Amino acid sequence: MTSFNPVSQPAGGQASFIAVDWGTTNLRAFLMNQDGHIQAQRDSDRGMLKLGSAEFESVLSDLLGDWLTPDLPIYMAGMVGSRGGWQEVPYLRCPIRLDELSEHLFWLSTNMPNKVAIVPGLRGDGVSGLIDVMRGEETQLLGALDWLEEQGRTDESPIFCLPGTHCKWAQITEGKVTQFSTSITGELFARLNDESSLVKGLPKSDLLNEDAFKKGVLASQQTGGILHHLFSARSRFVCGELVADEVRDYLSGVVIGHDVNDILSALTMPTSPVLIIGSQALSTRYGLALSSLSVSSEFLAANEASIRGLKRLANRQARSEMNPTTGA
Repeated sequence: MTSFNPVSQPAGGQASFIAVDWGTTNLRAFLMNQDGHIQAQRDSDRGMLKLGSAEFESVLSDLLGDWLTPDLPIYMAGMVGSRGGWQEVPYLRCPIRLDELSEHLFWLSTNMPNKVAIVPGLRGDGVSGLIDVMRGEETQLLGALDWLEEQGRTDESPIFCLPGTHCKWAQITEGKVTQFSTSITGELFARLNDESSLVKGLPKSDLLNEDAFKKGVLASQQTGGILHHLFSARSRFVCGELVADEVRDYLSGVVIGHDVNDILSALTMPTSPVLIIGSQALSTRYGLALSSLSVSSEFLAANEASIRGLKRLANRQARSEMNPTTGA
């Protein structure tokens, strides 16, 4: 798996806007210049799940402090726009060009001197034809397109994988999202890894046992389905085919293997690398599962993708305000 090291480093120049990534557990704010370089960063553990609807403005205001000036618009992405967030922002329906997100920003009424906008999420159909939604990942996808353009790869239509609690898969053609699908991979594994009889009493480790993980991935490619394959974590341990410190990574391989297998079987097999947008640790696991199917992958850090996406939105919004008749 090819890794992309973030280019956004602390930079000088005049501040242009504030980018905010506000999720369920964390809040991150970045002071940005027009080129999308970070001038300063502030973090908080005051994610959406810890806040009531009346607390969001004061929490953001306290975090930003001396960044609160009228010349710095604030662009927010993530669960801040969900039901239970600061303000529920309606989903935009697919198909949609990602650059059109800048035309549908939801501007909040606040007591802060800055203009404050929330990026809307997307609503569409998954590979099954069932309705699907995303919120926050649309900004990361826009940032990934920005990165591909920077690499001179605008003619590619890769599959994007955004692993996490709920893994998103999307294929974008000519900058347009027509369909995306969500798998509950991360949440399922977390429950099984914490509460299930499959791993009860077995050791935990933060280090990846790659061989055990690969065994789980290979198991996921056999007949029988995910429910049968999940139990094999227990039966293979009891019968001595797995040792105690292999079981959890084996189980991870089964869950992630099924995610990769099931989604790719419903899509046209990619000819270019799958672009994984997420954390390094989780992306490594997805890269291994993809390689078992002879599919190559690349890695883009989720934080970098979000910043790039918000930069692109902010710059398009600024151009629109300068040229209101053209919207460009």
